[in-house]
Order: sequence, then C-alpha cells, then structure tokens
Amino acid sequence: MATADQIPTDLTLEIGEAVSPDKFLVLAKAFFGYVEEVAAGITGAGEPVRWAVLVREGSGLIGVQPMAALPDMVFVQDIYAKAEFGIQQLGHGSLEESDLSEPALKHLRTMSSAIETKKGHALSIRVWVKRKPVDLSPQIARVIEKDWRIGYRDFGTVEGRLESIQDNDGRLQLRVKDAALRQAVVCNVPDEMLADAFAKFRRRVEVTGMVHYRRNGTPVSIDVEHIESMPEDSELPSADEVRGLLKVVDGGRTDILG
Repeated sequence: MATADQIPTDLTLEIGEAVSPDKFLVLAKAFFGYVEEVAAGITGAGEPVRWAVLVREGSGLIGVQPMAALPDMVFVQDIYAKAEFGIQQLGHGSLEESDLSEPALKHLRTMSSAIETKKGHALSIRVWVKRKPVDLSPQIARVIEKDWRIGYRDFGTVEGRLESIQDNDGRLQLRVKDAALRQAVVCNVPDEMLADAFAKFRRRVEVTGMVHYRRNGTPVSIDVEHIESMPEDSELPSADEVRGLLKVVDGGRTDILG
C-alpha cells in the first residue's frame, strides 16, 4: 500500500497490487471517466478541465492534475471535494446523497466491481484526494445496482442539448444534457432515426419516448421515438420584446396584440 509521500497528484487512483493489463486499462478508464464526469458537474456549460496523467513507475498509482494553471482554482478544489464525497456517501449506502450523475455512478460501479475477484480474493483499490486515501469497497457496486433494479419506466419527454460521447468501449453514445440540472440522459436511438438525430446535434431538443428513471425520479435513459428541435436562448424574444407584445386594458385584463 502506498503512503502519502508517494502520491503524485491531488487526485490519484491506487491499485494495491499487480493486475492483468486488461483490468488495469478498465480501472484506469473508469477512473478517468469518473473524474471527467465529476468535473463536468462542477463546471457545467463552462470550459472543461483538461487533465494531465502522471503514472509512478513500478507502482499502481495513476494520478491526474489540471494541464495548466487555471485562473479560478476554486472549482478545481470543488471537483476534488465532490469526488471524495461521492465515494464516501456510496460507501455509507447513500446513493441519493452522493449527488452523482448516472455516468459517474457507472464508472464507480466498474471500479467497485473489480475489487472482488472470481477466486474470492479482494483487490485493494483506493482513491487519494489531496494525499488522503478513500477506500473503494464492493458495497458501492451493490448500492448502485440495487437502485437501478428498483427504478421504473414511463412514457415522457426530456429536454436539453443533444451531445455525443464515447463510452468505455470507444462506442459513440448520444445523450441529452441539461446544463442547469447538471444531468445527462442517455438516448437509445433506433438506426432509422440516427440521421435525424445527427442533424440536430448540439442543438436544444425535446426528446420523447419511454424514459427509464431511478427510484428517486431522476431520468437515466430514454428509448427515443421522436426528437423535436427547440429554439436557442439567442432565438427567444427578449423581455422588452415580450412586453411590447402585451398591453394592459381596463379591468386588469392582459390581451395579446395581433
């Protein structure tokens, strides 16, 4: 096990023993994905943080740090705090209190699931935040999986900006992201609708279909049946323009001018 003086950055994954190359890559990708999702939840629609990776030779330590000095380092400290808090809350069985996005939960589940091996041996995995260790446990994967099993489905709509990302396997994944709610909903788009989806890429959309919710009501994914473009903020009338459309008449009634 590593000691604080061996940790290369303020956010580091420690794999406590030798693992196969395949498992090492899976854990590394899940760790990077978790960090990026937590960072996206903090920065919102702002400029994304670009991370540099530092690996200590001969060890199972994988560290990340911002690639350049940032003008506002406060939100970087918020990222570190959120990364630590999310793991701690899930370790205590409190998924809702963790306040993590669905992709972030998936990355933590991947890391947590790797702890228990087929031979019953427990692999030690820790995340170091500002040189303090936070243990990952198999309990985290069980908490997440239990919540997903209790979730429900219902027909509905989700709104946000249509984006694409690559999952851990390098496959393209479409999702709708609401910057205000800091929540991304995975879009399961049938092949015959892909052309329509890409035509509306990076636009604000309203997506209709069967929505899968977590048990707390948070939408997770949607089986897409229809995608409708929505106006951008710049295309909406201003407050002055809206007031110009209205006039107040006697009796306090408001009419729309034709």
